[in-house]
Amino acid sequence: MNRQKMSLISGKATNYDSVLFLACNDIRETLYTLNAIEIDARAIDYDPKFEDYDLYECKDFVFDEVNLDAELVVHMNCEKTFPFDRTGDVILIGDDEHHNGDCKPILSCNQLTYMYDVKEVYEEHVIEYHGKHYYIVWGRM
Repeated sequence: MNRQKMSLISGKATNYDSVLFLACNDIRETLYTLNAIEIDARAIDYDPKFEDYDLYECKDFVFDEVNLDAELVVHMNCEKTFPFDRTGDVILIGDDEHHNGDCKPILSCNQLTYMYDVKEVYEEHVIEYHGKHYYIVWGRM
């Protein structure tokens, strides 16, 4: 996991009392750290390897019935899923790596803003890492 990306996300997450990470892979260290400072942080990821992990719900948040209630929802892999419906603060992250199975490669912050109908953008960032770009939008849907 790119430390610069996780540092940026964790810094924003400390502004909230509850944070939900979607399609995030293994971020146990971040979840434990946020919970240690009394931020209710949890994750939803459909990969079966997370079935017995603390703070993880092993489901597909697009197709399964899940609770997306949190002050901040962080979608870590927007290129891999269809947009979800939400009202509230989000951090949306996507990359332009074009992995096999990506539903929609992300090519700009504007694309994320449009796809997710972000009503107010607080910040945008582009992080280059090992030849690919992470596009990050923090805002309100």
